[in-house]
Amino acid sequence: MTVGFIKDIRQAEEQADQIVRQSAADARGIVAEAQSDADRICRESEAAARARADELLALAEKKAGEDISALDARVAGECDGIAGAARAKLAGAAEIIAGRIVRFNVDS
Repeated sequence: MTVGFIKDIRQAEEQADQIVRQSAADARGIVAEAQSDADRICRESEAAARARADELLALAEKKAGEDISALDARVAGECDGIAGAARAKLAGAAEIIAGRIVRFNVDS
């Protein structure tokens, strides 16, 4: 009877060892899968962040282009105004200069 108990105990110990080994293997598999999932999530997050950054950069570039266009239009308008004012005064300035030259030549 003692031999039977010893065999039962050894068999139980072997089953326990097998369960421990299988549990360790399962745990390593779970950890590897979790690491793989974490790596995939990181890659996806980085890709999403890069895409969002590109989107924001494109929006900023578009806004800057619009601002530059508006500024160009405003400056062109100001330049046209200044040029128009200068043209309007050109005839008067020419008369003043011509008058001084004529007066200088007459006085000489």
